[in-house]
Amino acid sequence: MNKDTFEEIQKIDSIWPISILALTSVFNWFLYFYFGYTKMDFFYSSIIGISLICVFLSLVRLNTKIDNQGIQFRFYPLHIKWQTISWDKVESAEIRSFSPLKEYGGWGLRYNKFGKAYTIKGNQGLQLHLKDGKNILIGSNRAEELEIILKTFKKIKV
Repeated sequence: MNKDTFEEIQKIDSIWPISILALTSVFNWFLYFYFGYTKMDFFYSSIIGISLICVFLSLVRLNTKIDNQGIQFRFYPLHIKWQTISWDKVESAEIRSFSPLKEYGGWGLRYNKFGKAYTIKGNQGLQLHLKDGKNILIGSNRAEELEIILKTFKKIKV
């Protein structure tokens, strides 16, 4: 990695999809074998549905790249193409702590009165205030490195 660039890839911890699948399996076991439920179509559809959700969660990635051209990010698989914000569109940028649940209602791709948020885990990120009045928060697990690269481009709010 070049000292004038920042790259980060965040993904969902593998424990969440496995936990969801395990809980669904336990629920189905009780439903069918303990309580004697006989319709197997619900059993199969719930296992298939939860398995698809687990596959989706295991594919989710938040990729972030910052260089002298600007900020690029992609919330895969929801964004196939990179989203690019050039530095001339940025009014100010700051590294900040946030409350995912209180401010945005959780992690993931979020829209609300504060703007857009792209987060996977944690409570720190890059807050962008754009010249068109929009706000974008991009979560990061490497806030210290992110702050250094922003100072390199002199784009950080003091």
